[in-house]
Amino acid sequence: MGQMQDTVSRRGFLGAALLGTAGVAAASMLGGCAPSQGSSSKETSWSEEYDVVVIGAGAGGYAAAIEAADNGASVLVLEKAEKTGGDSALCDGILGGWGTRLQKAAGVEVTADEVFEWFTGNPEWYGAFDMEVARLNADKCGETVDWLEDLGVEFEPEVGPRFGYTELPAIHQVVGKGAAMMDVLAKVAASAGVKTYTGTPAVRLVADESGRIIGVVASKGSDELAVKANKGVVVATGGFAGSSEALTAFNGESAGLMARADPNLTGDGILMAMEHGAHICKADRLPLVSSLAGLETKSPVNLNYAFRLHEIWLDADGKRFFDESTPFESPLGHNAILRKQNAQGGAQPVAFVGTTPELEALAQKMPMQWQSADTVEEAATLAGLDPAAVKATVDAYNAACAAGRDDECGRPAEFLIPLKAPFYVAPITSMTTVSLGGIKIDVESRVLRMKSPADKGAMQQPIPGLYAAGETCEWNCAAGWTVLTAMTAGRIAGRNAASEQTAE
Repeated sequence: MGQMQDTVSRRGFLGAALLGTAGVAAASMLGGCAPSQGSSSKETSWSEEYDVVVIGAGAGGYAAAIEAADNGASVLVLEKAEKTGGDSALCDGILGGWGTRLQKAAGVEVTADEVFEWFTGNPEWYGAFDMEVARLNADKCGETVDWLEDLGVEFEPEVGPRFGYTELPAIHQVVGKGAAMMDVLAKVAASAGVKTYTGTPAVRLVADESGRIIGVVASKGSDELAVKANKGVVVATGGFAGSSEALTAFNGESAGLMARADPNLTGDGILMAMEHGAHICKADRLPLVSSLAGLETKSPVNLNYAFRLHEIWLDADGKRFFDESTPFESPLGHNAILRKQNAQGGAQPVAFVGTTPELEALAQKMPMQWQSADTVEEAATLAGLDPAAVKATVDAYNAACAAGRDDECGRPAEFLIPLKAPFYVAPITSMTTVSLGGIKIDVESRVLRMKSPADKGAMQQPIPGLYAAGETCEWNCAAGWTVLTAMTAGRIAGRNAASEQTAE
């Protein structure tokens, strides 16, 4: 399908996975206090022993593993899936950074302050929930890009804005995208002595009597594998976008969302950390939502991603309900579609598209399989909407286009493109690709818990021996920086875990 196939493969991740591991999330989604029972070392007979155990073989996990190994630690990576890479292997390889060698060679100047201002200036997008962690990622993102290049990851020479992720000339494009990057990280980790077990999901963390995390219990086939971590454990298991149950447990509005097709993204790391009192933040926000029109056809379109069809969105009454020009990167339009679907009892809003040069260009790359008609009324009937109501809506919208002003939904004049026959219609599916929120960490990538009333000291305190990185964490997503922040936090987690004193 050309460009459209690429778009869907990157952002689609379609399907639903109903798994039963996330029910406990609802009871304590906003965080823990003192450590709970969990698994104790007295109950555990160790099968293997390493200095550092990393849970998750994605970008954050392998970044942690490589740094830990480079700092003298023996390292084991436990991966739930049958292959390594996780979400990071599916990403576009779009990495934001400043002050990199590539930028200097291209004569591009971006500062850490500009990146931090971008992070904190767009809270309605993905949010800079923890200012210290956001500042750390702003300061260190360029170092991580250079680190990847040193490891052998190849980048395109051009550096600049891309796909509207940011107006800053900060985006670095990996040649071969995320798959190529993860191939390099896996090979570097192996050459550093890191051992990886695939098809080995971690099921619980093990603590000693003081509450320090000293190991991980995993499933390897039909056997239980108990791995002692003499220095530390790094949780890098990703989010919970693959589990409808977990999504809904954290936020009831997600009940109408189509979950990711990846059945491994069930929030395992978050749930395991919660058993030991980890503070969970912002997981009750709506996850990252995408709007996919025409999923039931062979020509699905991610609305406003990389191109625009200049469509209008219609509710069950055939009326518009939001500014359809809202950019893909902003959650506002996508959330409005999901909320309208929920308000309509699950009935999907409809994308109503007229013929424009953009649509004709798309049709040259792939056949448009959407239902179509030569009149507004016929198209409305195909979509199951009242023809008269839709005709009134289209007439009002076209009048707004002629006037250059949209008083109904506030669509900017530059996007007021009149609807002309033939017309295409398709239901809009609300789906998620990335969950937001998760484990609270500090700038040392240590997992934090809220103190109990009897504790002294700071309100938030580290759980000894436990670190985290990536989508499993509270601040896990910023356009163009998602995977990079996972690696930045992962590198810090790996170095700090390796420097821990050996557990008794």
